[in-house]
Amino acid sequence: MIPAFPLSRLSRRALKFCMMGAVPLLVACSSESDSIDFAPACPVVEIPGEAADYYQYSGNDHDVTHLVARASLTRVVGSCEAGEHRSVMTNMKIGLHVERGPASNVNFVNIPYFVAVVFNGEIKSKKEFVAHVSFDDGRMQDLTHTRNIPITLPVSRHVHSDQYHIEIGFQLTKAQLDFNRAHLVMPTFHKM
Repeated sequence: MIPAFPLSRLSRRALKFCMMGAVPLLVACSSESDSIDFAPACPVVEIPGEAADYYQYSGNDHDVTHLVARASLTRVVGSCEAGEHRSVMTNMKIGLHVERGPASNVNFVNIPYFVAVVFNGEIKSKKEFVAHVSFDDGRMQDLTHTRNIPITLPVSRHVHSDQYHIEIGFQLTKAQLDFNRAHLVMPTFHKM
């Protein structure tokens, strides 16, 4: 038990003043805030194997002499920060390696790609983009990146940014997707 000491009149007023200032702070702490106290986690980015490569051929023959363009995703760079109204702002750029094939008769190529936001296994939003790549000075390949792609993710007390994941890949035709699936080498595990 703490012994009681008589407080002077000045001490009692100071204590009342401090307690009055503490009440709004306690109320603010007990209510749900619209701010995020820590830097939010960025969602995991996944690249489906069958959408990771882009091949464009002239006609139905899939040999190298008929190749117009080939592209692959090289990397994803980005950041996340707390946004307004309980959201997380994600900014990202996608790295591309693009090659011009022997069947190309122009010095540029337009490569379609997509970004999809997935929550609990369900695609909540998907957007398609086009990367325009120019081959100046007779170059046959280019290592480039897309423009910045901002995505706002709604969060709450029960929904966190790490519950989302983002899928990126090339937006392929059915023939391109079938080609990739037929040529996709799957990893295998061996007995140890």
